[in-house]
Amino acid sequence: MTDSDDDDDKVRAMVKRAAKAREQRAAETPPPSADPPPSSGDAEVVVDEVDLKEALRGALRPPPGSVAPDILRGVQKKLRVRSRGKFYGDGWSTSASPRSTYLVTSAIMLVLVAIVFLVLVPWASDKLP
Repeated sequence: MTDSDDDDDKVRAMVKRAAKAREQRAAETPPPSADPPPSSGDAEVVVDEVDLKEALRGALRPPPGSVAPDILRGVQKKLRVRSRGKFYGDGWSTSASPRSTYLVTSAIMLVLVAIVFLVLVPWASDKLP
């Protein structure tokens, strides 16, 4: 199955959810007037812009209680495959690193900066007035 087939299925599902939400909303509220419904012949159906926006919002809204999927790894994998390893080809850029790595690296850098400072300050003090 290709990505376009998946996208088509998602769009169909969104349209079905929007239609179901609209039917539920219509069932909850009484019709504003007693006009007879249009016949299924050659009558045009006018879609109000507000109704269309509400249907789209209802279709795009996640169901209550749902958790957003973690798509980062999938996106990185797809980019790695399409770029033939140019992006995210190494495991280092996609793996979760522990916080201790950052702490050790920052401590080493602080020590190096302190050493450089202590070495350079005595030579610079000769030229100060």
